[in-house]
Amino acid sequence: MKLSVFTVAAPDLSPEELGEAAASAGIAGLEWRCKETPAELLNEAPSFWGNNKCTIPPDAGEAEIGRFRQAAARSGRKAIAVTPYLSCGDVEGTERIMRLARSLDASMVRVGVPGYDRTKPYGELYEQAIGYLREVERLALDYGVKALVETHHVTIAPSASLAHRLVSPFNPDAIGVLYDPGNMVHEGYENYRMGMELLGPYLAHVHVKNAAWRPAAASGDAADHLETVEWTSGWAPIANGVVPWKQVLRDLKAVGYDGWYGVEDFSGTFDTRTMLRAYANQMNRWTEEIL
Repeated sequence: MKLSVFTVAAPDLSPEELGEAAASAGIAGLEWRCKETPAELLNEAPSFWGNNKCTIPPDAGEAEIGRFRQAAARSGRKAIAVTPYLSCGDVEGTERIMRLARSLDASMVRVGVPGYDRTKPYGELYEQAIGYLREVERLALDYGVKALVETHHVTIAPSASLAHRLVSPFNPDAIGVLYDPGNMVHEGYENYRMGMELLGPYLAHVHVKNAAWRPAAASGDAADHLETVEWTSGWAPIANGVVPWKQVLRDLKAVGYDGWYGVEDFSGTFDTRTMLRAYANQMNRWTEEIL
């Protein structure tokens, strides 16, 4: 099993510390989080999406790129992806990230997908995304870096089938899907194997995390004695959420997937080093059980 880690899940570690921690856990691949960190966040405590110490900025210079390259090389890890927060339509920004990925010897980049909040119709957002991905395909072929559309809640690609609709007009060597069952707990669940079969050659990468639904609030109606229960979804440790990861691994094996599995835990249950070891041990254990 080829395990990687998306560094958004390691906010308290420097690139050098992350490389060492990944090596200790037996995790071979690094997915560098890519985003600007505003100056006002630098004095805050480390956090996933705030002051994340394991983040490379999109406009990184040669010295900073060299630091991240060395962090991977010294720990014997491989940079497999640069994962930014691109907006759909930002062709210039996408090219900048692909150039950065090539400098880091990474082969994949996550690209932008329109969000969906009911203010614009799906059809309009779909056409916007197709126009953008047409440009992305050209860039991906030029730079030799695969563009990834992630299955992600609150976007127009929350499920395997909707992600497939976006990428299917394009060359699977240039554009693929980052399949994230944890995100699909919040929105987009479909039978895992069916979705994988549909994606076929577009199934390019997998993220490993979990989530669960919990009651958020309840209110009674005195008139008819009915109780309304509201539910909310939140992150959970890998073995304690809705996603049956052993079954997902069986399904991935059945469709012949042989790519990377990217650790990405947001449950806050473990410190970062413990989380990396726990995820690696659990994934390897399940893999042995299904062989």
